[in-house]
Amino acid sequence: MTAAPAKTPGKAATTAEAEAVLDLATFPLPADATMQGPRRMATLSYTVQKPLKEIFDFNVKELTGRGWKEVAGSRREGPFAGAEFTHGDFHLNLSVMQPAPTNPVNVTFSRYGNIPLTALPVPKGAKQVYAFPATIMYTTEAPVKETAEQCSALMLKAGWTPYGSASTTAYYRQNAVLVMVNVMSAPGQGGKTAITYTSSLLSLALPAFPDAIDFRYTDMTSELSFDTNATLQAVTDFYRKALATEGWKATTDEPVAIKWKKLTIFRKPGQQMITITTHDFEGRTRVRIKHQTAAEVAEEEFLAYEEEGRKGTYRKGEKPEVAVLTKDSLKVQQEKPYALRMQVKSGSAFAVGKAVVDALMAAGWSGTQPKKAPVFTTCALKKGEAQIWVIATEPTKADPWVAVIGAGVTLKPIDQ
Repeated sequence: MTAAPAKTPGKAATTAEAEAVLDLATFPLPADATMQGPRRMATLSYTVQKPLKEIFDFNVKELTGRGWKEVAGSRREGPFAGAEFTHGDFHLNLSVMQPAPTNPVNVTFSRYGNIPLTALPVPKGAKQVYAFPATIMYTTEAPVKETAEQCSALMLKAGWTPYGSASTTAYYRQNAVLVMVNVMSAPGQGGKTAITYTSSLLSLALPAFPDAIDFRYTDMTSELSFDTNATLQAVTDFYRKALATEGWKATTDEPVAIKWKKLTIFRKPGQQMITITTHDFEGRTRVRIKHQTAAEVAEEEFLAYEEEGRKGTYRKGEKPEVAVLTKDSLKVQQEKPYALRMQVKSGSAFAVGKAVVDALMAAGWSGTQPKKAPVFTTCALKKGEAQIWVIATEPTKADPWVAVIGAGVTLKPIDQ
């Protein structure tokens, strides 16, 4: 396949611009679908026990209804189906697989970004072999090392930032678009040097540390990791400055020491969180950076308090029964006597949470009402040695819920 002639590239899309076109974190799922990892704007993967054609048609309908156009050449027959879609300069791949009729259908979406690969710079004299929306290949007579150095210089000159490497592949980022440049010997091309450019879209555009070693970013988990010869302080100072330009603010003036590691937490008004963890490793600084959405932060809080509730079951003495008001919930889930979660109507989570807190306070529990927050609130209550936490969350991309967790108590839902 030969691509259209190269054109002057536009500006690489930001995450906000890519999200405005399509947000896979909110893309509809068929009934009974099981997620294969966290939901992200640029990637989506799930399984479902339904016929392949039914699922393929379901997703095509949802995409075309959002303005995406199916490109010719789709595979619709057999156990491995797939289709390419475009929306302006954006590209997307839909892959639907079912190796055997009794197996669940595996669905994967991959977004490529909005920069045509034919517009990316290549060394002089390189000849195009093939081109597809997500990958393009050239060959050249020049040696591998010289070609790799030329590609790097050209990408930097074009405004792309180094974003890690793996083996013969170098990564470069502009806003939310990632380009992977692989340079290697190609025996199948008569011993020439092959240059392959591959594109993908990032759900999160975290800045890369300039002196990173073995830099890796995983979009599905929104995690970035690397080693560096720079000091822990240099790493922390770099990210304090880089993240501040995007509205992030560190919660402490200095990293917090926890055992052999040091943590710096950054937050945004929307209750998102970035955690930078550093520690010494074989004479270098090892760094792990994790981003969490507000909904994920709320879920982590729930799990942390649930662990406190589990520990509370080992306390001596009775675990008094505590009534929890659940009359305004759609569904109550309680797998453990010390924790329950309520599914609630959209827009009602904070009111339901407040009603639960008010009822507990009226029953003698002490605490303070949670402050107003954009996505989730947490209220801590106490009576004697026992504790209760109430979390209410109204996420923008997930269903709202209210959770009640106790330590040293047994929770009893009451619908009145």
